[in-house]
Amino acid sequence: MVTAIDTLKIYERLRDAELSDRAAKEIAEVFREFIEERLATKRDIEVTKSALKADIDLAKTEIKADLELKIESIRADLDAKIESTKTEIATSKAETLKWIFLFWAGQLFAIFAMFKSFIK
Repeated sequence: MVTAIDTLKIYERLRDAELSDRAAKEIAEVFREFIEERLATKRDIEVTKSALKADIDLAKTEIKADLELKIESIRADLDAKIESTKTEIATSKAETLKWIFLFWAGQLFAIFAMFKSFIK
């Protein structure tokens, strides 16, 4: 709702203060113009509020999309690192089993060699 300026009241007060008719009218008109040009109405504030809300909603949407992309990128990196680690573990396990098998084979060979030397 636009606040109405009672220019007639301003004019009458200025005229009662012994200002000329012309000066009182001009001052009252300056007040009216100032109020109309400089002060925001409730409608102006509502329009600005709606525009700001739309800007905030858009920013939220953009931030959410950006965060989702970053999270997905981090998730993909972690999955790749996990797979790489699993591969390293499997390779290490195979190497360990190979060495254990070779160690056991060596022990069996040594045991058979000992038995062979006792049997002779």
